[in-house]
Amino acid sequence: MSVAHDTDTFYIEIWAWLVGLLAIGTAAVFLPIPKLAALLVVFAVAIVKAVLVIRNYMHLKAEHLMIYLIAAIPALLILIMAIALLPDIAFRR
Repeated sequence: MSVAHDTDTFYIEIWAWLVGLLAIGTAAVFLPIPKLAALLVVFAVAIVKAVLVIRNYMHLKAEHLMIYLIAAIPALLILIMAIALLPDIAFRR
């Protein structure tokens, strides 16, 4: 019974981290900081949340390096697109 309890506690802890990161990303929009900084915070928080979900809820901790390389290519393309669109989003009038 102890193993199941530890597993439940682990998932609740990860969920709490995800909720906390959601609050940080949402609060970044309302803080009196430049739009570019807020946008970078939101993207950084989104990346951390994605890694938490992938590693813990999708059970990819034990996978080989190839699965990470397969996932890294689309993530890299999305990052390049986000950086390319950043001036249009951050400096829109």
